[in-house]
Amino acid sequence: MVDFEEFELAYAPVPKAGSTVVKTALATLGETLPEADDPAWVHNHMPTRRFNSETFARSADFWRFTVIRDPIERLLAVYTDLILGRDVLAYAADVRRGRIDMPTRPDPDFFFQNLDRYRAASFAIKHHAMKQMVFTGPDLGAYDHIYDAGRLGEVVSDLSCMTGRRITLPAPAQAVSHEPLKMRDLKPETRAIIRAEAATDYEAFSGFLVAA
Repeated sequence: MVDFEEFELAYAPVPKAGSTVVKTALATLGETLPEADDPAWVHNHMPTRRFNSETFARSADFWRFTVIRDPIERLLAVYTDLILGRDVLAYAADVRRGRIDMPTRPDPDFFFQNLDRYRAASFAIKHHAMKQMVFTGPDLGAYDHIYDAGRLGEVVSDLSCMTGRRITLPAPAQAVSHEPLKMRDLKPETRAIIRAEAATDYEAFSGFLVAA
């Protein structure tokens, strides 16, 4: 949890669910600010951690919130952002040392059909492709509010009202040239794998996701 004791707020970040944007916005509540929008700075100062029931219980008197994302959309974004956008496999130690012999720029079907192997090859992929429940915990009803990653404006609007501070969304990052990946772009067997990966989060998040 990312706690702000002064404002009695607690945020549970979820990778690939607007966490960089929300953390950057929340940074304005702290005493020390980055000189510019700096994802590395906000993640170092407000780390994303797996759900821990004892840590969660310590924030029982705080207003607790999290931001979730459609599970399939989130998994597809892992490929678009980490593989096409950031090329994270080119920097994975086991790949660079030749311990893992897999394409570093796989097509999406190969990537998702070998997702477990890619998780093993790259911490970034493992971290971002974990189920969201790993970070939120199994019971979203324990939070005071659940936001959808597609509506981050609501987050900063509510937080501004609660804190009395002007909190705004950071400027969008430089546009990425890659088109968002869609399920229709994938082979049937790949779509089945993705649906199976997302099933647990869909079950847990029933009633909390914004309808498309």
